[in-house]
Amino acid sequence: MKTTPIILLAILAILATGCRAKQQVITTDYPKPDTTTVTPTTNPLETRLNAFAASQLGWNTLQAGGNVKIGGAKSFSSSMQMRMIRGKAIYISLRPLIGIEVGKIVITNDSVLVVDKYHKRYLAEPISLITNGVPVTVTEMQDIFLGRAFILGKGTVNTSTRHLVQLDADGTNYRLSPKTQPQAFNYGFTLDPSNHVVAVEVKPASGTKTPYTACYSSVQLTLAGPIAQHADVAATIGSSKFTLALDLKDITWNTQVNIDDSKPKGYQRMNGHQITSILGDN
Repeated sequence: MKTTPIILLAILAILATGCRAKQQVITTDYPKPDTTTVTPTTNPLETRLNAFAASQLGWNTLQAGGNVKIGGAKSFSSSMQMRMIRGKAIYISLRPLIGIEVGKIVITNDSVLVVDKYHKRYLAEPISLITNGVPVTVTEMQDIFLGRAFILGKGTVNTSTRHLVQLDADGTNYRLSPKTQPQAFNYGFTLDPSNHVVAVEVKPASGTKTPYTACYSSVQLTLAGPIAQHADVAATIGSSKFTLALDLKDITWNTQVNIDDSKPKGYQRMNGHQITSILGDN
């Protein structure tokens, strides 16, 4: 009988929302204010879009605690710690047992490192393992976790990039979408009447493929603008469907962040095919 690698299952679920052997210690300056001039308009949708773009502020680093819960054929719940360096790295530490780290993920623009301390194995692969050819950057993955709107390959929707998107009324809500969509899929964001992102949806061009959806709530105004402290994700890995609930708390911005992306010694190395086959384990 195989041992269910539930830690790796949780890691796979987090990666579906979205290596250098060294340690990074990065201290950064506070972000400079955006000085882009927005042309005044009397169009209500343009006015709303301008206000939304202006609310998306810059940041350099993030540290937060929280919880993650996986639902599906195999379930898992854990406390976690998250660290981010804007545009450079995402670190997620899973700590289900009294704060003891049992697994971690480190994502950079060119690599992904997954460490399963419970089973003493790890994966170090190019970032293409999780992007699957989609031109998504670490900046945009960070936006997915935080409930921020973005443009693939261009970053967060703000006053510098708002000309690349359009806003349409959608009942009592609003639909924010890029003016140019990829060939393989369409994506967009739902804004509520308060101009907060409440959902992102990715629809494959082929109607036979399952869309990816994330819904956001508990939006809080922060130094970086509105940030969702709760996210519900529905996605599929292989033939297995799952749900993911992510809660963030105690967010701090622009402090020194330490991210260790070194490969563990004495652990078994896995490849991408092995880790995606884990969902078939019993």
